[in-house]
Amino acid sequence: MRRLLSLLFLSSALLPAQNAVQVSNYLFQGNLNPQRTGSAVLTATNPSGNNGFVTDTVFGQARTVYAIAGAATPRSAQGGLTYQAKDKVPRDSYSMEFIFAMNAGSTGWRRIFDCLNLTRSEGLYLDPSGFITYHSGVSSSAENKLVAGTYYHVVLVKRPGEVLVYLNGRLVASRTPTDLGVMATALNPDQLVSLFLDDDNEWAPARIALFRAYAGPLSATEIRDIYAAPFTSTIGLPKPGFQSSGIVNSASFSAANAITPGGFFSIFGSDLGDDFGDWGQSFVNNIAPRRLNNVRVLVNDQEAFLAFTSSSQINAIAPDNLPDGPVNVVVEYSTLRSTTVATQSRRINPAVFRFTPENSRYLASTANDGSAYIGPPNLFGTNGSLSGLALRPARPGEYVVLYGTGLGPTTPPVPAGQIPPPRNGGYPLSNTSEIRLTLNGQTTSVVPAYSGLSGFPGLHQLVFLVPDVPNGDYETVLVVNGLSSPMGTYLPIGK
Repeated sequence: MRRLLSLLFLSSALLPAQNAVQVSNYLFQGNLNPQRTGSAVLTATNPSGNNGFVTDTVFGQARTVYAIAGAATPRSAQGGLTYQAKDKVPRDSYSMEFIFAMNAGSTGWRRIFDCLNLTRSEGLYLDPSGFITYHSGVSSSAENKLVAGTYYHVVLVKRPGEVLVYLNGRLVASRTPTDLGVMATALNPDQLVSLFLDDDNEWAPARIALFRAYAGPLSATEIRDIYAAPFTSTIGLPKPGFQSSGIVNSASFSAANAITPGGFFSIFGSDLGDDFGDWGQSFVNNIAPRRLNNVRVLVNDQEAFLAFTSSSQINAIAPDNLPDGPVNVVVEYSTLRSTTVATQSRRINPAVFRFTPENSRYLASTANDGSAYIGPPNLFGTNGSLSGLALRPARPGEYVVLYGTGLGPTTPPVPAGQIPPPRNGGYPLSNTSEIRLTLNGQTTSVVPAYSGLSGFPGLHQLVFLVPDVPNGDYETVLVVNGLSSPMGTYLPIGK
């Protein structure tokens, strides 16, 4: 069922403002992908093949971090990362935030950050004595010595004519006036930022747990507040943003009556959250999470149940007891709250999930015996197979399962967001339903053998006997209590 659900659902301007805007965020949770859309994946330099993700203790908590390996010489043996800052941060007004540890036992000069495409020795280093230094001439003092093997929170702030370095929330070094830190166009036209790579041999292995880039300078107060909770900080982030047209039924992607009590809906927008992930490990007592990856969705001030979050999309199950008509939706990410956006709710609004290829033409359906997905054999370019099962048209005389949402209440009822307990006969719809199959203007109506909740919250299934009809793609419409699912979706049938 989880594999099927994944198939169903997976089917900043730079302003001259004073406040810093977070433009990129990397948390190294098993990949080098950005947490926020619009940023590039970090590029790994890994000549030894030994870079990789490991679990470490960072500020008292177990986290996945990225371990950088290699050797100082020759230069081609160094491991590191590269960030693409072009069109993300101004060349002379930015902030870079790190949580890292130089490997225990490392000594000498060890470069952390470079903004000149490794053409000069200028950059942020750990010096041989353990002081954080922006070479040259910007160094922390004796009480701010770093120990190799220990994680530190470091922020480099570049203002026009000034460089500032913060260690664990405190300013430890600064210089003004200076041209240090400028991403000079002549030397670095593509604004590449190198992490832990050097232009010579001042390199050491390291581990990194967090990297963020901001357009503009962070303030001392902001840096102190970030250090207090670095992995969940929302400083520099805009509020979640979306419009009424971005609230849709998760199956049909229609904004018309997008929300049904207990049914799936999706929100498309911007800055909806930073963590990309689903509810797989978040059920408690068979109830879906109301907060996921620090995101919460409210419908008429009631918490929805969250299935998936990312910066641009949320999938959720609407709460029970919503009225027909206008409802208000709010997205909260940590301490950030969107404006209230109005949409429409209807108690029954049937929609059937579809496979993504070919403009979502074909219904997401399976053989009832679990032996096959139903669709054209090459729908996914896999020549008749999908995830280890056959992929073929439905056959007359076999039972096929369609998957939908918004089909209305069941008897007995199951609370929204709850995995239905096992029950003989399942949880059938309280209202009548039928499936209409149309080819060449000829319509065949079928009454499902079962229409009701599946074994998963918010997901309905309809089991029906495929009629003995000619081969073809049948436009398929689900009708519940006189209300129809959107047209334009098809079920292939072939003998």
